[in-house]
Amino acid sequence: MSPEPLFNNDQEYIDGLLHHRPVVIENIYQRFASKEKRFILQKSGQIKDAAHIFEEALMDIYFFARRHPLKVSAFEPFLQLLCKRIWEKELERRGQRIPGLEAEELSTMSRDDIQDVEDVLKEGEKRRLAYHYFLALSDECKEVLRWSLTDYLQEDIAVETNIPVTQLPGKRTTCFRSLFKDIDIKLQASSLSEKDLLDSDRFLSGQMGEAEKKAFTARLQAEVSLTQQVKRFDIIRQLLAQKICSDTDRDEIQHLLFTHRNAWYALKDNSVIPIRNYVILTAMIAAAMAILLYISPWRKNIYRQFASTEMQIPDIDSLRLPEEAILQFNHGDFNDASFSLNKVLQGNPGNLYARFYRGIALLEQDQLQAARTDLLTVYDSRSDLRYDAAFYMALSYLKEGQKQSCLDWLLKIPADAPNYPKVQKLIEELK
Repeated sequence: MSPEPLFNNDQEYIDGLLHHRPVVIENIYQRFASKEKRFILQKSGQIKDAAHIFEEALMDIYFFARRHPLKVSAFEPFLQLLCKRIWEKELERRGQRIPGLEAEELSTMSRDDIQDVEDVLKEGEKRRLAYHYFLALSDECKEVLRWSLTDYLQEDIAVETNIPVTQLPGKRTTCFRSLFKDIDIKLQASSLSEKDLLDSDRFLSGQMGEAEKKAFTARLQAEVSLTQQVKRFDIIRQLLAQKICSDTDRDEIQHLLFTHRNAWYALKDNSVIPIRNYVILTAMIAAAMAILLYISPWRKNIYRQFASTEMQIPDIDSLRLPEEAILQFNHGDFNDASFSLNKVLQGNPGNLYARFYRGIALLEQDQLQAARTDLLTVYDSRSDLRYDAAFYMALSYLKEGQKQSCLDWLLKIPADAPNYPKVQKLIEELK
């Protein structure tokens, strides 16, 4: 049964996302995440897909509401329909067509809400498309565009990118050309000429003098096709900027969504096991569990039940970790992962995600004191990872069989923490 809503009207969900209020986001996950997860799993998806689609939908709403007034009369069907439409688009990209995606929400939604869902989806898909091709650019072009889509002066951008200010417009044009070449093909749209692209960038960035600006404005008024091209260019620029430019508000809501992911989306493999293998596997597991229960106290099997995690890093430049470290950790190569994370922390000791996952990797290698040092640092930082670190501190004592110390750490985690449901389950197991 879904928790009761906390608010007087559904518009408060939009406002809560817009102002990244933790109590609102927690209520959204409590009320709607499980239903969305069931739908994705029933329609050819996996747990990771469900987590991703739910986050994408919430971020699409957030980004849209920052650019446009967004009023909804019923948030639940609005969010559910948006999730379904995003999943439908994702399946199309994978070359799949899954029957049964028709949304029953349509019958309960106002015409305005349905149109708003389509508008939010349209912007979200363009943003995802732009970001997809942005990631394929050279590192130099990524850096140039990341700075070019800000309000910084050209002289400041030249300093940050180490490109002479006289060469910067040409470099910007080259990078935008590389980006929009694929986007225009995907959108089946005509591309701006080299000169028009340069002029459009300078016009939109406020780099034109009054005479140039007046002349270009006259062209826009006279040439419909140019107006459409510049408008599309501007929209894509703005949507991409939402993803790649420095933005503390965006980073804060992404942190909040990230902290809810492990609590609401336990990552499991949905692959189908042939029935004969399944029976054999079940028998083997049962035998193994019997042996464990006979030769070992409660602590080992409970530890393994709750210790499983997968490295997930927010899409924020300052927190990114090497792909190698992520693969090593997620494949269970904790010794190699520790080594890779050591190098990250040597260069950036303040990267709490690297420290948190190194703590878990050390815990998995039975280096308990070293693990606790890392986890305690994260806990004391009062970051979004604080209560995740407390949970793994508890597990470190569970691994040693120190039940009371384990409980002491679990009790440090408040009821409004994203991982509290998991905390409650572990406390029940320890009784």
